[in-house]
Amino acid sequence: MKAICGFFRLDGAPADPSQLAAMRAALVFNPAVNPASFDGLTIGPAALGTAEWTRVSANSDEGNLAHDTQSGCVAVVDARLDERGNLIKRLDLGDAAAHSTQAKIILHAYLRWGEQCAAALYGDFAFAIWDPRHRRLFCARDIMGVRPLYVHHRPGKLFAFASRAQALLSLPDVPNDLNEGRIADVLVQQLEGIDKTCTFFNAVQRLPPAHFVATQSDRSQQQRYWRLQPGLIAHVPATDAQWAAGLTEVLEHAVGNHLAGGDRVGCMLSGGLDSSTLAVIARDQLAAAGNALLPTFSSIGNDPDCLETQAIRAMLELPGFAPTLIDPDALETMRAELIAAVQESEEPFDHSMLLIHAQYMSAARNKIDALMDGIDGDTLFSEAGGLKRQLRAGHWLAAWRNARGDQRIYPGLPAWKSLAFAARSALTPDWLRQRTRQQRLGLRTRDCVRTTVISPDFAARIDLQDRLQRFDGWQGVTPRDVVSQALQSLDQTYTTCGIERYHRVAAWHGVDPRHPFSDRKVLEFCVNLPDAQRMANGWSKYVLRRAMQSRLPETVCWRLGKQHLGWSLIEQLLLKNAEDVHQCLAAYRNVLIPYVDMHKLDLALRQWQQPKQYAARNAVFDTLTLGGWLAHRASAGG
Repeated sequence: MKAICGFFRLDGAPADPSQLAAMRAALVFNPAVNPASFDGLTIGPAALGTAEWTRVSANSDEGNLAHDTQSGCVAVVDARLDERGNLIKRLDLGDAAAHSTQAKIILHAYLRWGEQCAAALYGDFAFAIWDPRHRRLFCARDIMGVRPLYVHHRPGKLFAFASRAQALLSLPDVPNDLNEGRIADVLVQQLEGIDKTCTFFNAVQRLPPAHFVATQSDRSQQQRYWRLQPGLIAHVPATDAQWAAGLTEVLEHAVGNHLAGGDRVGCMLSGGLDSSTLAVIARDQLAAAGNALLPTFSSIGNDPDCLETQAIRAMLELPGFAPTLIDPDALETMRAELIAAVQESEEPFDHSMLLIHAQYMSAARNKIDALMDGIDGDTLFSEAGGLKRQLRAGHWLAAWRNARGDQRIYPGLPAWKSLAFAARSALTPDWLRQRTRQQRLGLRTRDCVRTTVISPDFAARIDLQDRLQRFDGWQGVTPRDVVSQALQSLDQTYTTCGIERYHRVAAWHGVDPRHPFSDRKVLEFCVNLPDAQRMANGWSKYVLRRAMQSRLPETVCWRLGKQHLGWSLIEQLLLKNAEDVHQCLAAYRNVLIPYVDMHKLDLALRQWQQPKQYAARNAVFDTLTLGGWLAHRASAGG
């Protein structure tokens, strides 16, 4: 696993090597577990550095810094490039370049195509290039934001970048004052996805996915270089069989890309359709190449009726897997390390990732370099608004069959009610929906203050209503056609936030997260999926189920609904001892008072252990999360 950092003194002052050294040291999340090797250099007003986790990495010779002597350009790269052969051919680098490092290839792409170079790259990447010819620092991030890149810009003084926010905060010229709006987003959880740029620090921003930023002493330009569009596949399938075959082809290609190289790659296996699909494809590819069994990592429960545990066990009855099962007893042995990891979380949102922490921790213990997962198959195959579109198009029978099928998952919701709700929404004009949303904004704000423990004074101070409006601006009105809906869904902020959370958790354990469903060719294929391939007879992800029905157990391929063990793990490790919870919140009281309504918190503390008090339980967890993060930051001198 790799990370990058650097800065450009816009005032022309020479870069201080000691500041670069401080940034590189701050790139490593957990130095006690993951020692790193460092590289870097300073060139006049610019400094660029890299760090590489060395505990499990098999590719320490890959190289993530490159220097072109003719132009003087220097690149630092955190990347996993796909289609390297095609890229080398396009760059006319010759056969000798087949073994070029990713940093050298990216630097050649910049020298050939300039600011358009990022659009030519396939895979996951974040990189920065210092171009002394133009005294320009150029930074770019991959199309889905798999590799993080944080930036700080103080016009006329400093531009800095890093794979981790803490590396930027290590610079003496970067203030670390809190962005209080982001604290409100923890207490009003829907606002985690308010945008793709803000962080918990006013002076630090995230560079959005599919964007570059080019900075010179007197100006800085940020621009989107790629946007998902329909019609990028050569031949649109005409039949169900062709759609299933086409999907299988792009998924096989994506998994092959993520298995390529010298890393030892495993796969999360939750028993859901998405992770099971990737696991069985990877298993088959490894077997065809004569390689070892596929390592898988799963969290299971003791309840024999747990659907998730049943699905995992059904998958592991298939040959070709080397499973690691994390049961409640195993979790107890990991408890101290898991709690320590949570307490050191980069962001409070990461406290809900205990189950993912456990799987990455197990992968690291098994010397796994990279771990594939099924994020974000749900968005990729989303059928959102499908019933409304079918009703508008007059496909009443298909809509009725889907509504009837929904009853398998939601037996308490009669089909006629689903259709009635969809019909009412389908007949409402967009202008009226937009006006209604605006009219309800004030009511939503009051409802958020009423149903959470956020302090009313704090909500007014950070203008909670404005944050809700900004969030709505990202979501927008649901489009009326399936392709536009798919484009909107795949560009939503929550996908970015989820991917970023996975990376922060994985980095703590020194494991590289890999997301085949975010592969560019998979995205370009799936955005074209018609409604009939997304849902049929009430079955979501219909095309994926058909594509995998001969390779997955029937109980997995045609599994009803979802069941996650994440919350039970949180209860087991963080909320098990009520006395500890009360003591922690009492200790956090001073740091929480500016943001939390303490009367509401006290009420939640009296109710949270009672049956069905879900709101109180969530309030206790959110406040415990925020208080722990604020207290840790205060104790660390932040």
